Amino acid sequence: MDLTFESGDEHSPRGHAVLYYRDSAAPESVAATYVVVLPVSVDFSKYVPPFLAGQVPNLGDGAITAFAFPPSPEPAESYEAIVAMARARDDDLIFGGERQLSDVMGLLASVSEITEEYAGRYDAFSAGPMARADSAEEAGNEDLRSVGSEVDDVVYGMMSDADRLGELTKLVGRLRYATEGGDSATADDATAHVRALGRHIPSNRHIDRLLDAAVSPSEDGAKLAQLYLERAYSLLREDYLRVKAIDAEITATDRPDVSGPD
Repeated sequence: MDLTFESGDEHSPRGHAVLYYRDSAAPESVAATYVVVLPVSVDFSKYVPPFLAGQVPNLGDGAITAFAFPPSPEPAESYEAIVAMARARDDDLIFGGERQLSDVMGLLASVSEITEEYAGRYDAFSAGPMARADSAEEAGNEDLRSVGSEVDDVVYGMMSDADRLGELTKLVGRLRYATEGGDSATADDATAHVRALGRHIPSNRHIDRLLDAAVSPSEDGAKLAQLYLERAYSLLREDYLRVKAIDAEITATDRPDVSGPD
């Protein structure tokens, strides 16, 4: 499966990551959990009293090398708080996608799957020579970018309008994080994906203006990027009263050239 790293490198995971989700019904609401790949394996069955061993048979099936806690993500104050926490702790930051945050069982399954994939990538990175990974990444970068662009166009062209906005939300979050952290390589990559995606989104969503806001290091840039995202979702829902209100907010943030819903 693909993992969306908003911070860190999918080819060289740190071994500890903040994993977060957005609520599909209210994308501004987020929840997070913490994924850890242990430096040593642990056989928890050794620490279970004999009289309890029969009640937890799965602990004897093998050593645990990675886990997420809490098992299902808990509500977080905001996306910005998650970003600040990951940056302060030097964690990888992974976006799990948009889901119903009330669907605990579905989230448990998703967290488990992502934890397993993350641990597998960490093991592959730590087991192989780093120099080999570096040279493989550098070889043929131009060809890979060209092929990647063509693949993006095909994938984005097959998405529904709602899925495209979900992907846009994910990319803008990654772009903002990279911009604020001074990670120009990640910012350039995210920008290219946004431009490719923008070719498949109606022009009245103002993706070009959203992108300008997302790459701005100012606080107004972060606010405008969020407003343009909310505007795009409101247009999708045909909630034109909300669009009008958002346009007023954008104008108040010194962007007087924004038009109505078209």
